[in-house]
Amino acid sequence: MSKPMLLIILLVAMILAWGCKKPETEPVEQAPKYEFRKDGILEIIGQDNAVKTSFEIEIVQKEEEVMRGLKNRDKMEANQGMLFIFANPDYYDFWMQDTYLPLDMLFIGADKIIFQIHENAQPFSEERISPIKPNSYVLELNAGIAAAQKIKTGDRISWKNLP
Repeated sequence: MSKPMLLIILLVAMILAWGCKKPETEPVEQAPKYEFRKDGILEIIGQDNAVKTSFEIEIVQKEEEVMRGLKNRDKMEANQGMLFIFANPDYYDFWMQDTYLPLDMLFIGADKIIFQIHENAQPFSEERISPIKPNSYVLELNAGIAAAQKIKTGDRISWKNLP
């Protein structure tokens, strides 16, 4: 085989080897996954003063926890919920950005009475979910739980923090 032909074959082989090299990609940063933290037990009490149901709750009050809410969580048990506690009554909006789970949102006044239930909030929606009046608390449950447990406006909440 002639020298020029050998050089051409070698050059073609180098070009092919370079072209087949796997491109380096930067690692995709995964959003952190958060596990349920059992902070307390919450009861829903009907207008007849009978306990309708109870939930293990994660309580969030700090601004960073409130902003995170249930984002990036892929599961929550049927007997679990997240209770948002706000320092002052106001019109606290919610949305479902980066939230994997469809949710029922119960808006609750300073008197601990449920005044609005938004059922089946859709995952990843950026639509604002706004209360009709100032709220001091919001309880988030898996979608369908409010109807299944017959939770209604006018019911009230009571909870105990766990040590």
